[in-house]
Amino acid sequence: MAAGLVLALAWLVAAPPKRPNMPVGWTWPPSVAMQDAGKRCLAELDDAAVGYRRAPGVKKIATPIVVPQLAIGALELVPLRKQGSYPMDCQLALALHGVAPALAELGVVALRFRTLHEHRNVVKNGRTTKMLSRHALGLAIDVFELQLRDGRVLAVERDWSREPVIAAVAAAIDGSELFRTPLSPGNDPVSHDDHLHLEAHLRIATSP
Repeated sequence: MAAGLVLALAWLVAAPPKRPNMPVGWTWPPSVAMQDAGKRCLAELDDAAVGYRRAPGVKKIATPIVVPQLAIGALELVPLRKQGSYPMDCQLALALHGVAPALAELGVVALRFRTLHEHRNVVKNGRTTKMLSRHALGLAIDVFELQLRDGRVLAVERDWSREPVIAAVAAAIDGSELFRTPLSPGNDPVSHDDHLHLEAHLRIATSP
């Protein structure tokens, strides 16, 4: 018994601490590396001619911006709640710009969303966890509907099983390496039965 207790204590001491649900390299306040990554991101948005304005002081967003017309290249973001200002991290805007051509090939012209930045915890398998959501960091968007070039609007909850283009969109985003694996009715039917949860990677240079 004593030997087992000693081994257990030794494991506790040696075990690495659990990390919160944060991107690798993320700190608050933002580190110099995060600030530099934000400057590079803004420069890339400028090069891509994506219109935006800075939105300083947004809680937990490292490089907060607002896209005034909610248009990122040819891809539109359409709020399903109220019109207004929707802050996001520059990295999310850049990732959406990067994946927009692939979505255009699938006939998608707009992502109709309900949640962008929202300071809350992760909901997983129907339960709210103690982990801070990527929505709180301005890196995530919840897409409930897709608007297609032919005028149709596909609802994730209603059309997931009968319109393969929705799963194709999730697959295209997953394969872009700009986002983490999307959550959808296919892989999380309890908490994401009615929308696609898209999380952009936070790209921070950690080595020269």
